[in-house]
Parts: sequence; C-alpha cells; structure tokens
Amino acid sequence: MAKYEDEQNIREIESRIDIVELVSETVNLSRKGNNYWGLCPFHQEKTPSFSVNQDKQMYYCFGCHVGGNIFSFLMKKDGLEFKEALEILAAKAGIEIARPQDRKIIDQRKQIIAVNNAATQYYQEMLISPQGKTARDYLEKRGMIAETISNFKLGYAPDEWNSIEEYLLKKGFTAEIVKLSGLIKRSDNQNRFYDLFRNRIIFPIFQYRQDVVGFGGRSLGEALPKYLNTAETELFSKRKNLYGLSQARESIREANTAYLVEGYMDCIKLQQSGIKNVVASLGTALTEDQAHILRRYTEKVIVLYDGDEAGQRETIRAINVLLGANLKAEVVSLPAGKDPDEYLDNYGKEGFLQFIQNNKYSDIEFKLNRHLLATPTLDLDSKINIINRLKDEIMGLASAMEKDFYIKLLAQKLKVEENIVYQELQPRHNHQHISHNRNNIEILRDNNKYGKYGIQEKILAAMLKDDEVFTTIKNRIGIKFFVNPDYQALVEIYDQLLGEQAEKARDIRYMASSEGLDAAYARVAMLMDEANLDEAREVEEFIRRVEQKKAEALWQRVFEQLDILGDTGDFDSVLSFILKLDKFTNATREGGIQ
Repeated sequence: MAKYEDEQNIREIESRIDIVELVSETVNLSRKGNNYWGLCPFHQEKTPSFSVNQDKQMYYCFGCHVGGNIFSFLMKKDGLEFKEALEILAAKAGIEIARPQDRKIIDQRKQIIAVNNAATQYYQEMLISPQGKTARDYLEKRGMIAETISNFKLGYAPDEWNSIEEYLLKKGFTAEIVKLSGLIKRSDNQNRFYDLFRNRIIFPIFQYRQDVVGFGGRSLGEALPKYLNTAETELFSKRKNLYGLSQARESIREANTAYLVEGYMDCIKLQQSGIKNVVASLGTALTEDQAHILRRYTEKVIVLYDGDEAGQRETIRAINVLLGANLKAEVVSLPAGKDPDEYLDNYGKEGFLQFIQNNKYSDIEFKLNRHLLATPTLDLDSKINIINRLKDEIMGLASAMEKDFYIKLLAQKLKVEENIVYQELQPRHNHQHISHNRNNIEILRDNNKYGKYGIQEKILAAMLKDDEVFTTIKNRIGIKFFVNPDYQALVEIYDQLLGEQAEKARDIRYMASSEGLDAAYARVAMLMDEANLDEAREVEEFIRRVEQKKAEALWQRVFEQLDILGDTGDFDSVLSFILKLDKFTNATREGGIQ
C-alpha cells in the first residue's frame, strides 16, 4: 500500500469517509457495544463474525481473519490494487489526489476506455448485421445462446482494413488516441494504419468496473494466429488480466474456488452452463500477476487445461505459479484431445461436474502421476528420483496428516515400504549448516486462555498500547519471539518507529498498511479495547514463559552440539564445550537467560 511518507492523502480521505458508512453499503450492520457486527462479505456464514470499530476505523472478521481499513476493505471486496481503491475513495471524498505529472496519464487512460467502449458497441452492431452472419453461425454452432452473447458483449470485426478506425474517428476520437488504444496497427512500410482485428469474433476483456480494457479476436478464416489480443497499451496487459473475471468474481468469492481454463470459449461455455466461478488466462501461460489477482478472491484454484500434452505441460507451470502465490492448486485431467468446452457439450453440466469430482487431484498427486507416466520402468533409480522430485513439496506441508497421506501414496505407487519412503524424505544431516539463531524462540501456544484471542495477540496488544510495557519486555527478553510472522513484523515496525520519533508510534497502522499487515493489525487493534490484562502480573508471567522456552531451546542445541562433537572424535573440543556449558549454567542460576 502507500508509503508511510506519502500518507497525507490517505489521512485526508480517512477523515472524510466513515468506515461504518462504507461497509454498510455492502453489509447490514448492527451495533453491539463498541463495535458494529454483520455477516462477513468475504466468506459464507450464518452467525455474524464481521466486526467494524468506528473509533479506530478498522474492520476484522473473526471467521476468515480478514481485516484492515477503508482501503483494504474496498480492495478485498472489489479485487482492486491499492492505487485503484485510493482513486475511488478520493473521488467519493471529493479529494483531488493526482499530481500534475500523473494527470495526463489518467486522462489518457479514460480516453482509451471510452474508445474501447465505443469499439465494443461497434463490434456488437456488426455481429447482428448482415456482415456478421458467418460469425453468428459459428457462435450458434458452438452452443452460444443470445443471452450469453449479450452478457459477454461478443462482437464481430468485419473483413475490412479500416472499418474500426473510420468509425472511431467519426465518433470524434482523435487519431492519436485511436492509435494508443491498440485497435489499429502501423503497416510494415510505415505509410498507413490498418485495423488489428479483421474477420474475427471479438471478445471484450473487462476490468472490475465493467470497463473494457482490451480485446481478443478469433479468426473465422485462415488468418493466423487463430487467437489475437490487443497490443499492450497504457491500459491493457494480458499478463495482468483474466478473461471472465468481471462476471465470475462474486461466484469465485462465494465458492472460495476458481476454475482456470485456457480459452475464451471454455470460460464462456462453462459460465453459460451455470458453472460461474471460471476464468481464462487469455491464451498465455499463467503469470504471477494473474495468480495474485486470483488470490484476492479465493484460496483455491482448480486447473482445467486441455487434455493434450501441451495442455498438461502448461498445467505443471500453472501449478507452480499458483503455489508461488500461496494458492492451493488442484488439477482435473481431461481425456487426451479434449478441452472443457467439448466435454461439456458431450456430457452436459452434471456429467462434467461428476467427471471433475472423480478426476480431481492435488498438485502433488498430479505431478506424481506425470512422473509415473514418464517412467516406463520403475527401477531403483527411478523410484529414488521420483521421491527426490517431490521431497521439498511434501516436507514443506504444514499438516502432518497431509504428509502421512503422501507418504502412504508414494509407498503404494512405488511399491516400497512406508518407513523407507519416510526415511528418503528426511533431510540429509549436514553439520556445517546448523542454525545458531538464538533469538526467534516460539512462545507457548495457548490460544484458549483468552477466548477467541491467543497469548500472542494479548501481549502484542499490550505492547502496542503501552510504550512502558513495550520497553519492559524488550529490555528483558528482546522482541524476536512471536510465532506469527505478521505479529513479529508489527512489533519490529513499532520498535523502529519508537526509535525514530516517539510520537509516530501511534500511527503504526499506516506502516502496517504499507507492509500488507492490515489484517494482523486490525485483529490486534480490536483487542486493545477488549484487553483486560493484569499487565504487571501477566507480562511478568509471559516473560518467565519465554525465558523458559529459551532455556529449553538452548539445552536442545547443547545436546545437538555434543552429539556432533562426539561424532567427530574431537574430545578436546568436547571438553572445551563442557567448560563453556558450566559457565552458562552458573549464569542462568544467577541472572536468568539473556
């Protein structure tokens, strides 16, 4: 989000827009105590767990753990970038935020949108004209109904060299802005421009606000490529857009799942059938930008690429991109030579959904199956190779049950004992890579003691609420002890602010926003009012528990180090280490763990 130093506009906007009023446009809120409560707009629930605090101008959902301020609420609700949310809220507040040097770009983007909207209307008119008969016949043959054609604003670009250019110029657009839209292209000899799309079915590509940002076109003749996208413009990049998202985003959010397909037709046909939570990656390999867009709406993506070899290779790439964006990735393997559109035509919606249910694999299962198909003979080396290829992903799983599932699956598929698979998955010991980090000690996990809050939240709330508590804890045990990485980041930001300028510490939420920590801070901020710490007693208890954990961790390292030194046979080093250990033991008895 915004940089801390650039917060003036943010402060001004927040002073004019009340979060309760903003959220109430979407959520029916009821006041209970200091907070307003309602059903969360970001996940399905029957009992309200979505809380809005008017004094702090923050929201937090205790069900899905999403939280933040007016900017993050709009970003999450509409799938926006911060800059987009800032522009919308600034307009709502009646504040001019554009710098003079940005105004030209903003105006240019608005003009390109106007050009695209006009072009969309033209292409729609051409589709229903006599010239569009071939295109209409094609769409009918592909099973498109009139309502779908209208919803997606499909159109037709006639087989003419300058039809869209002439239409737009007659509409009053300048030649320069028509060029910038990417709808016309300069000829090789540079003497003239011609229409990019000719004799093609047109697929407008929408942004979140139903603005047309670009186009795709499918050739109806022999012209190549079969599919063509608008050139990269100030407004459009195919790497940063997903086809069908404007129609699918609410369904994706409700299902907390998105289906990812390759083509326009696959996306449209699935949505037409009633499977609404579908998007397409604009005919390119899935990009990191596209994955991060999906992450705004869902936690899980099911990849539904074509069943041919090329489609399966792209599936592997897509899985890795999705995992890199912290999305759960699953795969449906279609029969070879089939795409989702064809399968839907053959078996209908119910048959298609049943096929998905019976042929859905996790990312690891899919990769394992691919490795097995590529390995005709499962000799010893092949088995070891397959385990090694999947080792990092399996051992990186947080759930012990998931690890156990894949160990059993590997044992079954490779026809080896489970304990052998388990041993092969273990990291090889390397005495040169022992961690000596003595700072990050996990505090005890005790999330039931304080109801819906855990000890981490209670202590962090106390530290951010009271500088004296913060200083006491820092001086006694330091600040590197939080299990939750977001909480650890918050306390380090606060420490930095205190060191720079004490009065800035109260504005930690601006820094939290800039680091993407809105939800973590919102949760802790909600607790500051609820927290009824007997601070002197509970802070002291917390310090004691952290010291105890430090001691346990240190002794664990002691025994590990003794094992290593014993393995080397270097008994002089063992003796030296024991002498140091004796000094350490005396120090802990006298003054505690530092």
